[in-house]
Amino acid sequence: MKTILILLIVFFYMCSCYDDKGNYDYHQLNPAEVIGIDTAYRCFLLSRLVISPQINSLHANKGYSCMWLCYKNTKDGIDTLSCEKDLDYELTMDPAVYTLVFSYQDNESGVTKYISSKLTVESEYSRGWYVMKEKNTHTDLDFFSDALKSEDLMLKLHGQSLMGSPQCLGLIEEYNWLNEGTGELEQWNMCFALLSEQDLRVVRIRDLKILGDFNSLFYEAQSICRPEKWFGWDGGNAFINNGKVFTINTRLGVLGSARFSYEKEGDYDLAPVMTKKSQLCALLFDKRSGKFCTVTQGDHKIIYLESDEHSVCPASYPDMRPIYAGLLDEGSMWDAGKGYVVMEKLDGSKRVILYFDLVCLDNTGWAGTDAFKNRIMEMKEITEDMKLSKAECFGMNRTSKLLYFSLGDKLYYYDLENKREQEVKRLGGDVAIPAGEHIVMIKHIIFDNSYSAPDEYVNKLAVATSNGEYYKLYLFELVSDQLKEQPLVFEGTGIPREIVYMSSEMGNAYWAY
Repeated sequence: MKTILILLIVFFYMCSCYDDKGNYDYHQLNPAEVIGIDTAYRCFLLSRLVISPQINSLHANKGYSCMWLCYKNTKDGIDTLSCEKDLDYELTMDPAVYTLVFSYQDNESGVTKYISSKLTVESEYSRGWYVMKEKNTHTDLDFFSDALKSEDLMLKLHGQSLMGSPQCLGLIEEYNWLNEGTGELEQWNMCFALLSEQDLRVVRIRDLKILGDFNSLFYEAQSICRPEKWFGWDGGNAFINNGKVFTINTRLGVLGSARFSYEKEGDYDLAPVMTKKSQLCALLFDKRSGKFCTVTQGDHKIIYLESDEHSVCPASYPDMRPIYAGLLDEGSMWDAGKGYVVMEKLDGSKRVILYFDLVCLDNTGWAGTDAFKNRIMEMKEITEDMKLSKAECFGMNRTSKLLYFSLGDKLYYYDLENKREQEVKRLGGDVAIPAGEHIVMIKHIIFDNSYSAPDEYVNKLAVATSNGEYYKLYLFELVSDQLKEQPLVFEGTGIPREIVYMSSEMGNAYWAY
């Protein structure tokens, strides 16, 4: 593509927007309306983008000079796709979200106007369902979409899966990578952080190319490689390795160019169980002190949630460990929401559920005196007669106070408000999962990009079953506390441990932890 200077588009803006108050003779403006250009386009890489706009003028035989422009970020330059009215262009740019601009200039008056659209260029891996799985004591990825099913991606594309069982599938919004083949720094790559017990890979989503590994993330070599958790927020990433946490501010230096430096100070050992909401700090648990804590970009130490006069439950649980933490969204993405943590005695003899008001993790100033305080609002003991006491895996309903859990092939929920257990059924009364299948993973996935055209909204309860060799992934639509019939079903090999829905519009604000 031919790159032109940003000055050109600025000139176009000035031509159409400048308001001259002088007393001059004016050319009569030529009222015109353009039809045939959509507000948004979603296209596959290497497909052809064909647009034939029609300029309707009040005056016949008017002449126009036209140009099609495209840019991802104006600081990276603006590309000219065509100088013709009709666009017929092969999309060879990197998969990303761009702004497409059609400019047309009245040849008589010199007035230039423009129409902008959103252009999303996608690869075959940009949009769909990723399953992180365990297979033969290794970690790999499967991918499912309407057009593609692909298993064992790391093994097939790179010759080997990750050593050890799966730990976490995280998101890196911005990763810089030096392409040694061209010598150029490729910026702003959307990547997975793929973590196993013994390994880590930074995988670019658009083409599944490995851009980094465990060692490339640090300025100084680490003596122990035991990846446990990855999480991010607007402008930052955090990584828990061997119980210690590292953070980086990606506003100051994009990961890949900048790296993790030192672990947060303190005598702590973080559990690999956490939850957080988009821009809030993470809810973490220190196994050494038995206290809940969090981490921020600016603080050098772990921050513990200390009790004050408003605390109603103990702050310390030295004889327990978290086995699940889930998030309940409330209101907009800026509302703190609620957190629910299932705790278990170290000897496995007892379980409780802790109810959190996650306003305590809001360090933006809106939380006031609640920030970083113990806001465990309730403790519910799980008695031995409850099925929840023997639950094998858990999943939180993101919009209702329902904690899903499983026993064998049975799917249940615990109503966190009314304190009752209920088997989850399909609308017709059938069981959720066929008899004999063993549930190994539950996750409620919501992705809402409906404010941006083309609309994209996903709301599925994902339930995976496996016999150790083969798995089935059921994607259910929810109706209150029941499931719609005829879920979408994908099948593969291995044992699913994590599932995410990926979109070109994905970011940390949507990512579920």
